[in-house]
Amino acid sequence: MPACYALVYASLAPLLGPLSDRFGRKPLLIPGLIGFGASAVSIALAPTFASALAGGVCGGICAAAVQPNALAIINDNVEEEAQPAATGRVFMGLTISFVVVPVVSALLAARVDWRAAYLLIGAASLVAAVLVGRMSVRRAIARNVGFWRTFREALTIYSVRRRLAASFLWLGLSIGVTTVLAEVLRRRFHLQTESIGIMVGAFGLATVIGNSLIGRTERLAGSRSRVVAGGIIATIAGCLVVGVLPPFSLPTAALARIVWALGYGIAGPVHHSGLVQIALHVRGTITALNASLLNFGIVIVAFCAGRFFDDLGVEVVVGVAVIGMLSALALLLTVRPAPSPRASASSDSLGSRPQLSRR
Repeated sequence: MPACYALVYASLAPLLGPLSDRFGRKPLLIPGLIGFGASAVSIALAPTFASALAGGVCGGICAAAVQPNALAIINDNVEEEAQPAATGRVFMGLTISFVVVPVVSALLAARVDWRAAYLLIGAASLVAAVLVGRMSVRRAIARNVGFWRTFREALTIYSVRRRLAASFLWLGLSIGVTTVLAEVLRRRFHLQTESIGIMVGAFGLATVIGNSLIGRTERLAGSRSRVVAGGIIATIAGCLVVGVLPPFSLPTAALARIVWALGYGIAGPVHHSGLVQIALHVRGTITALNASLLNFGIVIVAFCAGRFFDDLGVEVVVGVAVIGMLSALALLLTVRPAPSPRASASSDSLGSRPQLSRR
C-alpha cells in the first residue's frame, strides 16, 4: 500500500507541476488537500483491502498536487536570501510530523481504534484546505505556453539537470536508506524494537535541529554550495558507519547517525532552495520533478532492501546507495554559478522577466 502511494506520487508529480505554473498554486493546493483528506477517510471506512488500496492511490495523486506547490510558494513569496531558512522551517514541520504522527497513531490504535488516526488526518487536511483558501499567495504571472514546452524550458535551465540528478542520487537514496534503517539496525546491531525506535526518533530530532541551524551554518560556511557539499559528506559518513563498514560500537553508530541527520537537515533544504531559485517561472515544474525523483529513490532502495538484504546482505545494498551519493557530490562539484541565475532562468524566446501578482 505505501509502495502504490509512492509510485503514484512519483509518476504524477511532474505532470501536475506545469499546471501550477500555468494556473497558480492555490487551484491545485486546495483540491489536493480536500482530496487527500477524503482519501484518508475512505481508507478508514474501506470494507476491503482493494478499496483501501484505491484510497491510498487517491492519496498519492493528491499529495503530488500538494507538497511541490506548497514548497514552490516559499520561493514565490520570500526574498531570495531568506528562502533557505524558510524552506528549512517547512522541512522542520515535515520532520516533526514524521516523529509525532506515528506516536499519536499508535496511541489511538491501542486505546481507541486504528481508524481514528486516518479520520484525524482527514480532518487536519480539510482544516489546511480552509487555511490555504484564506491565505494570500504571491506568484509569478504564468505565460501562455504549451504543457510540454514547460518541461523543455525547465530542463534547459543552466545546471538544473545536474542538480536534479544529485537530488535523486543523494536525497532520494539517503531517504530510501532511512526508510529501511530499522531493519539495518536490527540485522547489524541486533537491537530490540524499543532501542530501534529510540535511535530512529533521535534521527528525526537531529534533523529538526539541523533545519533550525541553516542560517547560522550558511554564515559560517560562507556559501550555500559548501553547505550542500558538507551535508552530502555527512550523509555518506553516516551511511558508511551505520550500514557498510564492519560494525562499530553502538554509541559510535548513534553518533554517526546524528551527524548524518544534521547534515541532511541542514543541507537538504538549502539544496532544494537553490534548485528552485534558478527555476523562476517554472518553479512548480522543477519542484514537482524534484519531489518525484526523491520518491523514486525511496521506492528503489525499499525494493532492493526487500529483494537483496537476505541474498547479498545489508552492506551491499547500502554500499551501492553510498556510491550514488558520491556521484551526487561529484555532479554538484562541477556546477559553477551562472553569471545571472534569474536571467538564465528567463532566457527563452519571450525573454521577459515575469512580474508578480497577488493571487
